[in-house]
Amino acid sequence: MMHRRDLLAGLAALPASQLLTGLLPDAGVAQAAATPLKKNFVFWECMRWQKGPASLASCGLRRMPIYYEASLITNGEADFKKIDKVIAEIKAKKLPMVTLDVELWNPASIPQREKYIRLIEYVRARVPSSTKLSLYGIMPRPRYHDYVAGGTRLKQRQHENRIAAPLAAKCDWIMPMFHTYQPNRVHWAKFAKVIIAEARQYNKPVMPWLWPQYHERTSPASLRRKFLPGDFFREQLETAYHLGDSLCIWGTRIDVPGTTVKRATWNPKAPWWAQTKAFLRSKNAPVCKL
Repeated sequence: MMHRRDLLAGLAALPASQLLTGLLPDAGVAQAAATPLKKNFVFWECMRWQKGPASLASCGLRRMPIYYEASLITNGEADFKKIDKVIAEIKAKKLPMVTLDVELWNPASIPQREKYIRLIEYVRARVPSSTKLSLYGIMPRPRYHDYVAGGTRLKQRQHENRIAAPLAAKCDWIMPMFHTYQPNRVHWAKFAKVIIAEARQYNKPVMPWLWPQYHERTSPASLRRKFLPGDFFREQLETAYHLGDSLCIWGTRIDVPGTTVKRATWNPKAPWWAQTKAFLRSKNAPVCKL
């Protein structure tokens, strides 16, 4: 069980209104830090930085290969000339794991779900069977407020998630988004529990993707792209470890007035990174000197 001082510290961080309503994190999430070490649990990263390290492998984080829409899609449709180039790169690099990030289509729409299926089947038929293929973040759909609200809103999302089941059957991993939309930690814990439960119904291994910043579009304007408090991100890492079969850390972006979005500058002393190193070390990762 969670140590008493950790539980008290977590309660102290909660707004009084939440304490009064008794809305506390699920016991399974509260005990995440005490989860026994898991065999074959792989820690991945998919981050880009200004002036960042070339690799985080020495800290226990493998690099996740990802291919975004621009390298797969043209004018809203699969571009098989582009996809053939991606396939050639996968084969040349002998990649063991590949993530395809196409968020343009709706997996709850049967015609659009079929576009996803055609895409992943095309790649699957042309890369080695040892290469694991997955689609980022679309199953289950990351509808934070509906998952937290529950009731009929949750039921509607559950219905949509089940429509995606034929697509999930084509993937080797399910990769739900563990993004942060609000500073309310109790609500985030509920969201995490629900989205993992939804991911589990596909009967595939589950890899949550974490982002150490508040969501760039749907968070309160004052928080967008700001880095999470270190202890909050540690809670998320522990939750992903407790509930998932692997995890991946994604990032980063910042707003620069008058310019397009840019990557954040690497800060080895950032609280989120200090907590990430401590988390990895607690899971028997190498001592990280970055």
